[in-house]
Amino acid sequence: MDVVGLDPKMKTASPKTAQTTSESSGVLVSRILHDLLNESRYDKTLRPSFGGPPLIIESNVNIRSMGPISETANIYQFDCYFRQMWTDSRLAFLERYNYNKTLSVSISTLRLIWKPDTYFFNGRKSYIHDITTPNKLLRIEPDGRILYSMRLTIQAGCPMNLAHFPLDTQRCPLEFGSFAYSSNDVIYHWKLPSDVSECPVKRAKDMQMSQFDLIRIETYNTTQPLTTGLTRGLTSSKLRINFYLKRHLGFYLLDMYVPCNLLVFMSFVSFFLDKEASAGRVALGVTTVMTLTMLGFVGRSGIAVNAGITALDWFVIMCFCFVGLAMVEYAGVSFSEHAGPGGVGGEWEKASKERADYYAPLVFQEDVQAILEESELGDLIANHRDSPQQDNFLTLQPITHERKVHRSWFGRVFTAVSSSKYESSNGLHNANYKGRNILSADDAKHFRYDNRLDTVSRYLFPLCFIISNIFYWFLYVNQSTAAYEDAILNKDISVDSQRSCY
Repeated sequence: MDVVGLDPKMKTASPKTAQTTSESSGVLVSRILHDLLNESRYDKTLRPSFGGPPLIIESNVNIRSMGPISETANIYQFDCYFRQMWTDSRLAFLERYNYNKTLSVSISTLRLIWKPDTYFFNGRKSYIHDITTPNKLLRIEPDGRILYSMRLTIQAGCPMNLAHFPLDTQRCPLEFGSFAYSSNDVIYHWKLPSDVSECPVKRAKDMQMSQFDLIRIETYNTTQPLTTGLTRGLTSSKLRINFYLKRHLGFYLLDMYVPCNLLVFMSFVSFFLDKEASAGRVALGVTTVMTLTMLGFVGRSGIAVNAGITALDWFVIMCFCFVGLAMVEYAGVSFSEHAGPGGVGGEWEKASKERADYYAPLVFQEDVQAILEESELGDLIANHRDSPQQDNFLTLQPITHERKVHRSWFGRVFTAVSSSKYESSNGLHNANYKGRNILSADDAKHFRYDNRLDTVSRYLFPLCFIISNIFYWFLYVNQSTAAYEDAILNKDISVDSQRSCY
C-alpha cells in the first residue's frame, strides 16, 4: 500500500489522466486525493448521505491493558485501539479512476474529511497517545469505505457496589455515541469480525491486572431518548460495553483476614492465664484491640468514604466483638473472685480478705509429709510407724477447722478452704511449719480448681469464632455469586441487541 500526503498544488486530474500508465502510482494517488477532496465538490461539514438515510458507523475495540481501578474515585482506566468504520460515497474512486487499491493516507488528511463526533458518555480524562507522533490511522477503500483507528487511554466512571468488598464482582460500563447527531442522522453498530462467534471487543491474550480478573464482556446496541431543547422527542444511538471485574482475594486474605483471625485467637490465650495475672490479661486484650483498630482503618483506606458497610467491615466488627467479649469475660472472672452478694464491704469481700491473710503462710499437707520424712524426724516416723502409740507420736491433728465454699451461677468461683492448723500430739514440731496453715489434699483440690468461667471460655470462644467464620464465608460467597448473576440478568438500560464474550 502507498502512504502519501496531500499536495495542494496538484492540478485536478481527469479520468483520462488517471488511466495514464506513464505516471507513477504515488503521483496518481495524490492527484486522486486532491480531486476527491477539492472544496468545490466535497463539504466536510456535511455528513455522508446528508438528507438521506442515517449513516451507519461500525466500531470495535481492542484492549491492550486495563488499570488502575480506583474504588475511592469510582473510576477505571484502560488502553485500547478504538476503531470506527463508515462509508463516504463522495470518496469512492474505483469506478471513476479505475484504481482498486486501499489508500493508507497521512493523518493530516483527517482535517479535510468528515469524521463522526464520537464521545464517551461516562468518560473522565481520556486522551490520544501522541508519542512519537499522534497514534492515528486512516485508510480509504476504493468504494469510499473509511477506517479510522486511534490509540486511546480511556478513563471512565464505574459506579461500584462495595457491599461485598472484597468478595465483590464489579460491572464497569463504557458508553459512547454521537455528541450532536440523533439517530435520524447517525446510527452506531458493532463491527463484527469475520467469525461471528467472536466479540467486537477483544483483549490482549497477555493482559493481566493487579487487582481484578476480567471475567466477562458484554456489548450492546441501544438508543437513548433526547429530552432537552430542539431535540426533544428524538433518540440518540449509542454503543455500550459492560466489563465484569472480579476482585483478587489473595491480597486481602494475607493482609486482613489472616491477621484478624490470628489476633482473635491470640486474645483467647488470656483464658489460659492465671486469673490473678490481671496485668498480663489486660495488656493482651488492649494490644489485640488496638491492632484490630489499626487493621480496620487500613482495610477501609482503599475505598470511598460513602461506600457504606462492606463485607470486610463486618468481619472486622465480628473480630472486635470476640476480642471485646474476651476482655468482658475477664472482668466477669475478676468480679466473681473479689465481689459477692454483699457488694463492696460485703460478706464475700470480707471472706476474700480473710483468705488473703490465710494463703500467705499456706503450704500443702503432702509437702509437709515429704519434708518430714526426709528430715531428722524421718527415722522416728519410720521406727514408730507400726507402734501402738503411733497415734500419739508426731501425728498431725487439726486444732481448728473451718470451710467456706461459695457458689454462684458461674460455678465454684470462690472457695475459702479449710483453715486447719496441725501440730504433733507430743509437742514435737518442725520449726519451718510450726503454726503454719497446712492445706489438706481435699482442700488443695479446691484451691487448684480453675475458675469455671475460664474453663468454659477456653472451648466456647474458639468454637463460636470458627462457626462464625464458616457462616461469614458461606453467606458472602453465595451473596457475591447471586449479585453477579443479577447484574447479568438485570440491565439498567433498554437493549436493542446484545452479545456476550468470554
